Amino acid sequence: MSQLHYLCKPEAMVPATLPELVQHVLAGDDFHAAVALYPVVNSADRASLGTRIFSTRRDVLMLARWEHTPAAVLEVLSQLPHMPMARRVVRHRNTAGETLSQHYASHQDPALPSLLAQHPHAPQALLLRMASEEQDHVVLKCLVRNQQAPTAALELLHQRFPGSFDKELAMHPATSPEMLAAIYAAHSDTAGGALIRAAIIANPHCPQACVQQAEHAHERALLRAVAKHPALSVARIRKLASYPDNAVRAAIAAHPSLPPMLTMKLAQDASDAVRRTIASRPDLSADCMWQLAQDQDPWVRQWLARNPASSHDLLNKLALDIDEDVRRAVARNPRCPLMLLKKLAHDARSWVRSAVAYQAAATSTMLARLAHDSAVDVLAGVAVNMHTPQPILRKLAHADDMDIRRGVILNSQATRNTLLPLLEDPYYLHRLMLVSCPQLSAQDKWGLRDDPDYRVRFTLYQWLATRLSSATHPSYFDRRL
Repeated sequence: MSQLHYLCKPEAMVPATLPELVQHVLAGDDFHAAVALYPVVNSADRASLGTRIFSTRRDVLMLARWEHTPAAVLEVLSQLPHMPMARRVVRHRNTAGETLSQHYASHQDPALPSLLAQHPHAPQALLLRMASEEQDHVVLKCLVRNQQAPTAALELLHQRFPGSFDKELAMHPATSPEMLAAIYAAHSDTAGGALIRAAIIANPHCPQACVQQAEHAHERALLRAVAKHPALSVARIRKLASYPDNAVRAAIAAHPSLPPMLTMKLAQDASDAVRRTIASRPDLSADCMWQLAQDQDPWVRQWLARNPASSHDLLNKLALDIDEDVRRAVARNPRCPLMLLKKLAHDARSWVRSAVAYQAAATSTMLARLAHDSAVDVLAGVAVNMHTPQPILRKLAHADDMDIRRGVILNSQATRNTLLPLLEDPYYLHRLMLVSCPQLSAQDKWGLRDDPDYRVRFTLYQWLATRLSSATHPSYFDRRL
């Protein structure tokens, strides 16, 4: 549809207040719009909307499994006496912590505790209570794997069941340094202890004393973790730089304290993984870079080409590489000079030209030339680039390929007139994305109220209801820009 046709469509004015929006939804009997409004309206309006939302078993079952169901709706679902569905509600990722706590206090389903223990919204008070009351190790293992579990709950489990959850505690980000030290000491001589100690070394709260002990270990798994630790001593770095395991040397190659002489040595390592890691370091010397530019492995040259520390002369050399991924990496380098970008914009491979189109440093002149390209990857990059002129964006908004049109929507510099025709894009996701575009007014988006896709309608009403509920004056929404 043409832009002129769209602008001439008859318009209904967007509701200026939340009560007006509620009345509109009730009059239209839009199920998904009612669900979108339910969390933000008052109790009286909730009762009216609830009559529509919870009236049929089919709708209730759909809401219990729909990924976008709001927490307030899930709370009501958990309390429906004629349709018990506690397990479905507790399993849902949007369920609020208060609802989860209520289910634990009154649950009769043996499957609920494990679901509650691993839920990301489970309140810390609930997890602490479960850590003190539960006996089932399956449930407790779910709890100790929950990344939201508090330190107090972890300490309680460690006291109640010594050694039972050491593997999980070693990896948990909330485990205290004291607990990590105790677990490390307990597994110094146990079968499989190296893996647990390696997890402790990788833990952000690992005590320095454990690191110092691990530096003198001989287990490969433990040394791989030691090599990545930022507090590793320089003496140990020098020793591990010659360790037979490739993964250990690769970790050392990425270490921030790697001495320059070892950097040059590892740049000649037999392992491709080690040399690739060296090629991405920000502190490479010019001699080391030129050496890596001759490497037989194209991934080494590719990482070097992406390295912002690479000089312009080096980038010019890599721009002539036989491997197109290396040339593309040059075009993606944030420090790639404009003259080189202009040259790469004429590359024979569209994969390279597309990197120029996405480059933040690309000029409007380059982008105007690339807009005549036939490759979708190139045109998608032109569409999303903030330096692309508006006349080109308006043309790309009518492209046949959805990736190109999506690029226009994602372009933060696309104007209202450029985006208006996309409100009738055939792909529902594009219309949904436009709901959050600040360039469009509420009146512009109001045309999506009758969208054939329920996900678009739900997103529109949710967006509008949230903003109306926080608006201090009806003029918060500009009806026309």
